Amino acid sequence: MACTHRHLEDHRLRRLVALLLVLVWFCWRPLPGTAAGGGRGVRLAGAIELDQTSQFSHIRVRRQGNIRMLLFVRDGGEEAVQSELNLKRPQEMLSPYTHFMFSSYLFRPKQEQVLIVGLGGGAMVHFLKFHDPPLRIDAVEIDPAVVEIAARYFDVRSGGNVNIITADALEYLHTTEKRYDVIYIDAFLKPAADTDSTGVPLRLKTSDFYRNMQKKLQPEGLVVFNLNRYAAVNADIQTIRSAFPQVYVFQVPEANVVVVGSLAAARESASVLKARAKEADRRFKANFSFQETFKKLAPSRP
Repeated sequence: MACTHRHLEDHRLRRLVALLLVLVWFCWRPLPGTAAGGGRGVRLAGAIELDQTSQFSHIRVRRQGNIRMLLFVRDGGEEAVQSELNLKRPQEMLSPYTHFMFSSYLFRPKQEQVLIVGLGGGAMVHFLKFHDPPLRIDAVEIDPAVVEIAARYFDVRSGGNVNIITADALEYLHTTEKRYDVIYIDAFLKPAADTDSTGVPLRLKTSDFYRNMQKKLQPEGLVVFNLNRYAAVNADIQTIRSAFPQVYVFQVPEANVVVVGSLAAARESASVLKARAKEADRRFKANFSFQETFKKLAPSRP
């Protein structure tokens, strides 16, 4: 009987430990839909290091261990994750949607100059600096508070091959004379009358804006869009399709859709993209697989 009793106690202890681990995981990880500014928000764990209201957003920084997060706080108190950074390994991409943003390397393996619209905590800047050192990186951010927070808490600032621009992206793209290989659109604000329900400014999602942005691309250049899934996301994708000769859609296995708009006249074949994904894995040795990313490419439309 003693052995049986001890066995039951051990079994109960294992079940209790398993339950606690599940609870910790749910407290720590954001629920689907919280990544990159849009979708459903939750309250997250981790010590609050900063709580600040800017002209554009209520911003919060949390830290748990080596992980620091930049959050936008909704009116009801829910937190939407803008950036996650491993302070010891900042080049690692923690948000799944960012893996798909760098599908740009499947279409344009050699890049010399890129623009990121929407700085956040600068996780994408860290990845590009580490994995593609010669690349020149511009990032435009409308909120001066976000630029200051990115420098103070996420070690992202102008210097070397990185140039942080505090400006309205619409105005910057209208006035700049630069031409980019890739433009990454990852801009979210607090949802308001002049944004969609996920916080994307309405003026950054029109056919006219997309066509004007194409004037700032190199021949066969790309624009990579991070979209949050919401009621009108298919209409957003259709607007992108109407503006670009080639469009590729990646279904991110959480709450995002990543869309690549290309100026190339011909569509890339699946075999070419698959080979480039394999080469990108050899080249970058990132904390995610480009080959797995390729598998989430939606079938081309007729």
